[in-house]
Amino acid sequence: MINIFTTISSSGAVQGIIIGAVLGWYTLELIAKIKSTKINGWITIFGYGVPGNGMVLRAACTKIFPGPINVPEEAMYWTTTKDGVGNKLNGQHDYIMHFPVGQLPPNNAFWSLTMGDAKQRFVQNSLNRYSVGDRSGLVPNTDGSVDIYIQHVAPSGHESNWLPSPAGYFIPWLRVYQPGEAILDGTYQVPPIVKAHAQGAAARPRAMMLLDVIYTHPIASAILALLAWVVYQRLSTGIIPLATAAVIVWPTATFLFIYFWPRLLLNVYKRAALVKGFGDGPIPINTLYTQPQALFADPLHVTLPPGSSPLMSMGTNRDTLYVVGCLDLSKGPQVLHVPDMADRYYAVQFTDPSDGTNFAYVGKRVTGTEAGDYLITGPHWKGTIPQGMKQISSPNNSVLVIGRVFVENDNDLLTAYDLAKQIQLTPLSRENNLN
Repeated sequence: MINIFTTISSSGAVQGIIIGAVLGWYTLELIAKIKSTKINGWITIFGYGVPGNGMVLRAACTKIFPGPINVPEEAMYWTTTKDGVGNKLNGQHDYIMHFPVGQLPPNNAFWSLTMGDAKQRFVQNSLNRYSVGDRSGLVPNTDGSVDIYIQHVAPSGHESNWLPSPAGYFIPWLRVYQPGEAILDGTYQVPPIVKAHAQGAAARPRAMMLLDVIYTHPIASAILALLAWVVYQRLSTGIIPLATAAVIVWPTATFLFIYFWPRLLLNVYKRAALVKGFGDGPIPINTLYTQPQALFADPLHVTLPPGSSPLMSMGTNRDTLYVVGCLDLSKGPQVLHVPDMADRYYAVQFTDPSDGTNFAYVGKRVTGTEAGDYLITGPHWKGTIPQGMKQISSPNNSVLVIGRVFVENDNDLLTAYDLAKQIQLTPLSRENNLN
């Protein structure tokens, strides 16, 4: 170990390689910012999971929204860490998100605003309320506009429109399922989050904003400070080997991050499902598993078994129950059965983990809500499609399956859970034997 540190500290070429790799990573960060769309402090990105969206956009999407999320037509997502004038959101302040008359998020399903703390976890509060939206009973103002009060302490007289925040930094998420045309074409403007008692407040000085960056990204800040020190030292001892190595490695590292980052995260997600599941143990291949009802009902107080994957058991989604699984179609086609959802929103997303493409959907938007059976086949399957089934042809034998079933409210959870449990997979060979 000492020899490694000695080599790093004495070799300009090695230091240049490290600097080039770090520059490659920050180039990916820059690409993500360029490709993303900022609206009143909110950030989103169009084109996630869309076939043919290109390697660079896929990498940018994964940097903004890690994990296999929906295509825009199914759902759009916005998140932010800042208010409308660029200051960090902090529970020490009270905020308002004001929707003018007729400017609630347009959609053909539903929308929600969900609260997460600085680590993307739900926030404990006296109401056990983790999100608000079109089904939470928001009370409009006398002119028909809607105000959402985002603060740590309940706003007197406005409890119905209160989204509880933590005492410190927080990260809200806006989700719109089956978004309207104004969202998809980019004309809809998500309103800013503003301080309740200082809507006209100026942005913080740049020095204070820099302190915020250092506080929220300590590791990245330490790395950059170390690199600055290395460059400073090399200025007096010879910077040419360092600069040459950095210039050579930088574009190579950028390409590698762009190419492998989406694949890496999707495989981490896949491994989390296969090895740890939702805390109840591994999810066998070619099997679907539904998010535990108790975990959805009380996400802050359910004790999960040791070693549970945070990817599968944590997050800030209080809209839908998850149904997840991983397919290996080299073992043969699978039949997906969905029950009659009685006009309830649901979606089953099929993702190619090799590139993050969402190549097919079953659900209300695409196939309706009636019961049905869908034959999922690999790229080289040549068999006969059984009568009454619809084929979904996968470009890859490996497939991630992410299902979402809408939960109207706490009283609806049992019904939604029973429906989610009925979304199941059966090998075609077994299906033929049953018939």
